[in-house]
Amino acid sequence: MADILYFNGRWTTTEERVLGVEDRGFQFGDSIYEVFKFAGRRPIFLNEHYARMDRGLHDLEIGNPWSSATFESTMRELVRRTEFADGIVYIQISRGEAPRAHFYPDALEPTVIAYSRSFRFPDSAKKQSGIRMITARDLRWKQCHVKSVNLLANAIAKKQAQRAGAEEALLLDDGVVREGASASFFGVRRGSLITHPLDEHILPGVVRDCVIKLSIKARVRVDERPLREAEIAELEEAFITSTTMGVMPVSAIDGRAVGSGARGAVTATLQEMLDALEGSDGV
Repeated sequence: MADILYFNGRWTTTEERVLGVEDRGFQFGDSIYEVFKFAGRRPIFLNEHYARMDRGLHDLEIGNPWSSATFESTMRELVRRTEFADGIVYIQISRGEAPRAHFYPDALEPTVIAYSRSFRFPDSAKKQSGIRMITARDLRWKQCHVKSVNLLANAIAKKQAQRAGAEEALLLDDGVVREGASASFFGVRRGSLITHPLDEHILPGVVRDCVIKLSIKARVRVDERPLREAEIAELEEAFITSTTMGVMPVSAIDGRAVGSGARGAVTATLQEMLDALEGSDGV
């Protein structure tokens, strides 16, 4: 079954090959991407995903093809055309197509794609058992706050995790915990959350920001500060957050159990709060 594809203003399916060989996203990674979740054909956190995409395009000086209103209408139409009710939408916007050269022409017409994809989200058993992580060196570029398609270092770290029997890599930079290869990271110590502050070293995760707000609502203290590698062994709980994983407990890091190795109370509370929010009409 082909997925619905939006390409530069027209509708087709992913069976059609649409990308030109001299598109700068293909040749230079000169592109940003975004992923949002939909459930029961209802987009989740759509406005927040648009805001992050818009910031990334601004930082890279790529024109945004959508206003917030046209983005919403286009994405809702894409989901409406999709045959399944639950899944994700992948969006990518490159600077455009031009003869290959490091110097690019000004005011190129961006290449815009968006397509739906069926996705199996974690079930209740997985949400309780959690995932295993390994630590890996952070080899990414220096503007990680931009959700660019330059993901080679992330992919290599994820492969290292897979080969070690884990599901995610925790990226370390000079003894500092940054984030996961494809997720934000939270530690729990003495009942408080610790997560890296927003700067050029991490991606401003949509679910990350939501979980921080939910933590404040639940009267759980949040310390946005760099976590040192030496502090990992002192964590009582840990979890990652992402669009596809939600709030996912971390049972072990580098083969060593986090706390008791079981999902902790803070993690469980935030899971329940996020699930309730995503199931409401307020997102």
